[in-house]
This record gives sequence, C-alpha cells and structure tokens, in this order.
Amino acid sequence: MAANRQQGGYLLEFLVGFTMFPVGLVLMSMESKALGGLLALVGFLLLAHWAYGFYKIKKLEFTGGS
Repeated sequence: MAANRQQGGYLLEFLVGFTMFPVGLVLMSMESKALGGLLALVGFLLLAHWAYGFYKIKKLEFTGGS
C-alpha cells in the first residue's frame, strides 16, 4: 500500500488518527467529556500531522526523470 517507509509511517498515523478522532467525539457526547476531548484532540493532531507529512513527501515522489 505504501511505496516507501515514510508513506507507510504516515499511513499508520492516518489510520490511528482517523480512529481516535471519531471515538473522542462519541465519548465527548456521552459521559466521559475529558477523555473524549483528549482523544479527539490527539486524533485531530495526528490527522493534521499526517496531512502535512504527505504534502511534504509528495514532492519527492516524482523527482526521477520523465
């Protein structure tokens, strides 16, 4: 699924963040507002870091010739 080690790491980060963010939102709407807020925040930060990382390594992908 990932062409190199960096893409694999960012893919894992995306999957973890994509899972943590909605779980945090659900927990916030239920009883555990503090834990839910923390999970949602960490999930959002992981997704933001994933997006920046993929944007950064995308430039290196097509740098070989034509």
